[in-house]
Amino acid sequence: MTDGPSRGEGTRVFVLGDDPTDAAAPAVVLLEMPPHYVLFRHAHICHRFEVVVRGSLQAGGRTLGPGDVMTARPGELYGPHVAGPEGCTTAEVFGSLEGVFRVLSETADGLREYDFRRGEAPDDYQPLP
Repeated sequence: MTDGPSRGEGTRVFVLGDDPTDAAAPAVVLLEMPPHYVLFRHAHICHRFEVVVRGSLQAGGRTLGPGDVMTARPGELYGPHVAGPEGCTTAEVFGSLEGVFRVLSETADGLREYDFRRGEAPDDYQPLP
C-alpha cells in the first residue's frame, strides 16, 4: 500500500498498488470530519464501501458508529451525512483511485460530474476546516 498525496485537510488517500498515480488502482480514503460536519449528497464513478472508525455519523435516518458499513454502486447517490457531536472518522474503500476524485452531484439541470483534481466542486460542498 502506498501513501498517496493528501486530498485536502482531514483527508488522506492511500493507493493499493506500487504506483501512487495509477488511476485504475483501488484506493482508501481516511476521512476525518469535525463535529457536525455535513458531507454533501453525491455519488462516485466506481464501487465503494465505507466503514466508520471513530465517532458517529447520521446517514439515511440512522446513527452509525464504529464498525458500521455503508456501500454504494457507481452513480448511486448517498448523503447528506452529518458527523456526530464528537466528529467522525471513516475509511472509504474505492474500486479505483479515479473514483475518489470524480463525483456526481445533483444540480437544477440534473446530475453533473465534478473532478476535484481540477478544482471543480458542487455548490453544497463544504471544504473541511
